[in-house]
Amino acid sequence: MIKRLCILLCTLLSWPLVAQTEIDWQAPEHREHPLAGQLWHTETERFESLQTYLNQLPEGSWLLLGERHDNPDHHQLQTWILKQLAETGRLGTVALEMAQTEQQTQLDEWSGRGDEVTAELLNWSPGWPWERYESQVRLALNQASRVVGADLPRSAQMQAYRLGAAEGQLDDAHSRYMMELIYTSHCGHLPRANLVQMLQVQLGRDQHMAARMIETADPLKVNVLIAGAMHVRKDLGIPRWLSTAHTSLIMTPLDQATDAIDYRDEVYPHFPNGELSSDLLLFTPAMPEQDHCAAFQ
Repeated sequence: MIKRLCILLCTLLSWPLVAQTEIDWQAPEHREHPLAGQLWHTETERFESLQTYLNQLPEGSWLLLGERHDNPDHHQLQTWILKQLAETGRLGTVALEMAQTEQQTQLDEWSGRGDEVTAELLNWSPGWPWERYESQVRLALNQASRVVGADLPRSAQMQAYRLGAAEGQLDDAHSRYMMELIYTSHCGHLPRANLVQMLQVQLGRDQHMAARMIETADPLKVNVLIAGAMHVRKDLGIPRWLSTAHTSLIMTPLDQATDAIDYRDEVYPHFPNGELSSDLLLFTPAMPEQDHCAAFQ
């Protein structure tokens, strides 16, 4: 234990914080945590420089950024990452879970005019608060090869609910695990009889986003997906359907634990087959815990 702590301290001292002169943490909890702003490689169990890692991403690949939707520091870091790639002329397609394929006409129309665009002009869904994504969308419209609405349209989601996901499903262990996650995320108040259909919607969305990424990637630059952490998971989400080169980075809110490996094992538990849930964890301050199940009590 002492040896691990010494290695952790030495490594933290050797790597600069992510964008330490540009990121002013907004989430209120654990801002002074020693892991805040650090990038950790889950397989090698080593810390890395985010700037160096971005510089090494291969052309044509995808960087999947998994967020907690309500964490403002995750949105800040997305903008920072897009900016770093843009400044080196390497920002390719930016795909968004927050925009559906049906919005592609508006996204293409406002390409190169990000400073002028509004939520209304993009037909932006109020379910995704514009103030959370305005900075990323404006920068991407101005600098990216293309901004892509990646999510499955609502009508197609309903079709998946009735008829099943277009590409089917994976192994039984994956299905059981996903259905249990869906059940717990609905605080145990979703009828278990509906879990199979809800799983099909989740699968349909992941399959559609993967297909959109494959067909819209810029082969000469680094492409970026912004989505929720669950969609970005290597063991459960989009990567299970993505045939192109990709890196999964999950932005991870901190708690009291100071050993990075605790977050790999506890916050994003292993899928039963033992596959890691992400390639990288980027640690951030946290928002206060909310009891989302209180409304059901």
